[in-house]
Amino acid sequence: MKQLSNKKVAGTVILHLEDGSKKFLVRTLDDGQALVFTDFSDEQTQTGLANILQLLKEDARLDIENIRLVELTNGQVYDTNVPLFVFETQETQQWSELPNEYYWAEAQTFREIIQDMDIEGMPFF
Repeated sequence: MKQLSNKKVAGTVILHLEDGSKKFLVRTLDDGQALVFTDFSDEQTQTGLANILQLLKEDARLDIENIRLVELTNGQVYDTNVPLFVFETQETQQWSELPNEYYWAEAQTFREIIQDMDIEGMPFF
């Protein structure tokens, strides 16, 4: 992930597949993959949760009525605090296609992405 100039808020969605496996929502960037993230400004009237939900609804086109917040933790990227919201949903509750820059990644890919973040109280996924 490139250096963060503005405050960011990050998130992912754990997709529980019908076969019992899990995938994680990630985003492709020019230089690889990253967590889903958006700018978060102190001047905004929205909370970090509202910012990430708006991104999940409008950019990733998820049905946010069918996701549930399961974890909120804090990560450090380039010495900047980044709130990390983790949601979950069922495969049957989401549309099958995501916009081009988003995809459902395998657990190993997700672990590689978050290796670069120093996450407090690392959640067990």
